[in-house]
Amino acid sequence: MVGQSTLNHSKNNNKKKKILFVDDEPDITWLSKTVLERNGFEVQTFESPVSALDNFKPGSYDLLPIDIKMRGMDGFELYDKISKMDNNINVCFLTAATEYYDKYKQRYNGQMKKECFITKPIRLENLVNTINSVLN
Repeated sequence: MVGQSTLNHSKNNNKKKKILFVDDEPDITWLSKTVLERNGFEVQTFESPVSALDNFKPGSYDLLPIDIKMRGMDGFELYDKISKMDNNINVCFLTAATEYYDKYKQRYNGQMKKECFITKPIRLENLVNTINSVLN
């Protein structure tokens, strides 16, 4: 679990960074939301990529961590649709399957402001560190 001394960089800012976290595994969304909020982020979660897309508000989020393999729409598709609505959104792709990294590199090679690809199982401290790194 993430300790109290772990990375409270986001708490030092007057304005909380907003995260839209999308993963179709309820335990991952709940745990990630809890840990990220304890580290000073404002977090909205969805377990359905379609619901996330329907509720997306351009310009409202600083980061979009999304699982790649989901029912209804994969994370790449979701990001492509959201980036058409908000081309300034940062993204972190999440997956347990390393073969998706090759697909990610082929699809987005050089297009991302910062590369962010998080493999599952996710260590919560690494999640916070990575998100702070992408947002700073």
